[in-house]
Amino acid sequence: MGRLVTVLVVALTLASCGGTDPPPLGGALDPGFAKIWNGVPTVACPGQTPVTYATYALEISVSGTSLSTRFTCSDPSGTSVTATGSMTATGSGKTATWTGSFSCPSNVVAGCPSGLVFTHTSRTYTLKADGTLTASGAGTLSCGGVTTDCTTSFQGT
Repeated sequence: MGRLVTVLVVALTLASCGGTDPPPLGGALDPGFAKIWNGVPTVACPGQTPVTYATYALEISVSGTSLSTRFTCSDPSGTSVTATGSMTATGSGKTATWTGSFSCPSNVVAGCPSGLVFTHTSRTYTLKADGTLTASGAGTLSCGGVTTDCTTSFQGT
């Protein structure tokens, strides 16, 4: 069993490298992360229809093993997202991750007069072999003392 797990980990690690480009020297993040990515953010919570927002420009900068960007939070109308706060993910090659806690400003929406709050708790950024960016994450959605675990996603070009 242990050998099978080791083989799978090695296979998945090799498969995640993508393409034929060698990994950056010294464990640094791929400089291809650094640009403005255009894509559509989505939030999905169990038992709810996923919410897809208008196209958003996500700006990322890279320095060594650090990837810096901003959190996306829905605006008060709930129809688009805005950049707020900042975060730094760390990693190497084509993957960077962040874990922490960042709460978006409260939005008063129908069914939640006390204000709906989304809190980001993790995010993984992956630079794919086809040159696109995937950002997937987790967070919680809170309304009046009820909290639900949700996922976030962003596909950028």
